[in-house]
Amino acid sequence: MVLFHLALFLLLMKPNDSVGAPGVFIFGDSLADSAEMLGLPYAPPFSDPSTSGQQTLQGVNYASAAAGILDETGKQYMGPTPFNKQIEHFQQTVSRIYTMFGQNSTAVYEYLSRIVIIVSIGSNDYLNNYLRPDIYSTSSQYTPLAFSNLLVQQIAQQLVTLYNMGARRFVVYSLGPIGCTPNQLVGQSCAERVNQMVVLFNSALRSLIIDLNLHLPGARLSYVDVYGILTDILINPSTYGFSVTGQGCCGVENGRAQWNCIAGATPCNNRNSYIFWDSLHPTEAVSRVVAQRSFLGPPSDIYPLNIQQLASM
Repeated sequence: MVLFHLALFLLLMKPNDSVGAPGVFIFGDSLADSAEMLGLPYAPPFSDPSTSGQQTLQGVNYASAAAGILDETGKQYMGPTPFNKQIEHFQQTVSRIYTMFGQNSTAVYEYLSRIVIIVSIGSNDYLNNYLRPDIYSTSSQYTPLAFSNLLVQQIAQQLVTLYNMGARRFVVYSLGPIGCTPNQLVGQSCAERVNQMVVLFNSALRSLIIDLNLHLPGARLSYVDVYGILTDILINPSTYGFSVTGQGCCGVENGRAQWNCIAGATPCNNRNSYIFWDSLHPTEAVSRVVAQRSFLGPPSDIYPLNIQQLASM
C-alpha cells in the first residue's frame, strides 16, 4: 500500500518536473491569484467536495473575500474565513494527504517541502478594519506604525505555523497602493495617508521575510513588491496598454465609486484598458502583469527568488 501511494505521488509530480512544484496552495483574500504559470490546474476552493480527492495534491485555494490577518477583520460581512482559519483548513488537507500516502511520513515531508504556498492578505485589515472607525476601534487603539507591527507579528506566527506543518516554499505578496484605488481616491489624487500606512506594513513584512529565511532551516520565502509593480503601472499606464486609471470597469455609478460591481449593469467593453475592475480590485490584465513579474521578475520585483526559481529548486 505504501509503495502504491509513493508511486502515485511520483506520477503526479512528473508532468510538472520542468517547474518543480507538485502543487500550489493559496491563502488570502479576494486579491489572491492562482499561479497559472506553474503549469498546474487551477486550485479548487477548499469548500469544493473534490478537494478531498487525489487532485488535492495539485493544490487547494483557501482564500476568502474580506478575510484578514486578524480574525475580526471583515466581520461586517457574511463570515469571511480569516487567515488563521484558512491555516486550520490546510491542516485538514495535510491530514488527508497523510492518508493518501499511507501514513508514509517521509513521502509526505518530501511532497510538502516542494509545494508552493501563495500568501496574499492584509488589505482588508486596513480597508475593512483600521480605516473603518465606525465599526472598529483599532485606529484609536494603535498608531499606524503600531498597527503595522501588530499585523506583521501576527503573520509571522501564521507563516511559522505553516512551516511547522511541513511547508518550505512561500511566496508572500505585499499590499498594493490602496490609497490609489477608486474607493480611496481624494478627487483625482491618491490618499497618501493610506499609502503611508501600507508602506509601513510592507517594509516590516519584507524585513520579516528576510528574517524567516535566516532562521527557519530549509525555508525559502520570497517577497513580492506588489506596491512597486502597481505604482509603476499607475505612473506609466500607457507603457502597459492602460488608459483608464482612476475608475473601475464595473464600479462607478453617477460619478461615485462603488465597492463592488453594480448589479445589473454592463461592464465596460474595453476592460483591458482599465487598471481597476471595480473600486478595489485590479483587472485581469493588471493581474497578468503582476503574475508575470512575480514569476520571472528580478529581485526588485520579487526577492530573493522569483517563483520560477523558487519552484525549480
